[in-house]
Amino acid sequence: MTETRARTAVLVGVNLLGVLAFVWPFVVPLAPGVNENHHSDGPVILLVLLVCLGSVLFVELGRGGLGPKAVALIGVLGAAMVALRLPGFVAGFSAMFIVVLVAGNSFGPAFGFLLGAIGMFASGLFIGGLGPWLPFQMVAVGWVGLGAGLLPRTPPRRRIVALTLYGFAAGYVFGAVMNLWSWPFLTSGSAFAWDPAAGAAVNLRHYASFYAATSLAWDTFRAVGNAVLVMVLGRPLLAALDRAARRMRLDLTAPSGSPRLDERVTPPIESGHEDRRVRTHPSPAILRTGRRDPGERPGRRANPGLPPLVS
Repeated sequence: MTETRARTAVLVGVNLLGVLAFVWPFVVPLAPGVNENHHSDGPVILLVLLVCLGSVLFVELGRGGLGPKAVALIGVLGAAMVALRLPGFVAGFSAMFIVVLVAGNSFGPAFGFLLGAIGMFASGLFIGGLGPWLPFQMVAVGWVGLGAGLLPRTPPRRRIVALTLYGFAAGYVFGAVMNLWSWPFLTSGSAFAWDPAAGAAVNLRHYASFYAATSLAWDTFRAVGNAVLVMVLGRPLLAALDRAARRMRLDLTAPSGSPRLDERVTPPIESGHEDRRVRTHPSPAILRTGRRDPGERPGRRANPGLPPLVS
């Protein structure tokens, strides 16, 4: 219980700090004595975000976290994200989002967040996408997986419809969130610029105009691509991940307090072969008949060298 609370606290903390890292341009101008020197806060936010992400990954992947099976599954799915990102982006679309969407929906919000963050970090290492934007990408893609895991479990057809609509909306939301990290530094002097002396409402209007002019069409490719991939590949991928979870006895979305599947005792699989386990006591049937083989003819003992068993 203590470890679960610690993991939950770290996850909540890193998500709150992620929100602060993105929305600070709308909050900072409300503080007294604010001036343009807050442009230098970017590296500080980046450092804090990296430390928090490292903490949540250490807690979740360490002892008492998700466990070795889930860690291995995150590694496999993260590698799939890297492979799907290698061809690059078609406008704002990348096929790696299908992995985050279906895995988050299958295994739950915490798994989806970690997969998105780890997969984005690994892909940044392999394709050379390292830079101050990477921690923000990790959080934003992690939020895509987290949101997919929060969708309610419904019958397969409704589940695909809900995930398709969510993937379409997530394409726009991801782009709108990601633009926030650089908007205060790229629009200085323009009509869309961040104004540290203005209020949150004014800056929000500036950002809405900036997003509509620069990224709306770009993000449409991502939204449509996510929806099409989920409609075409969502059902078989979800079925495969659900089947893998059952075989690996993963139960990442079980209600609080219920035992995980890998902790439950399952009966041995009946294969039709003879049970070779050693019995410490003869069964009642053997005591009555003196025979071990049900097909043995009456009058014959299982071992002629032993005296008959008396009931």
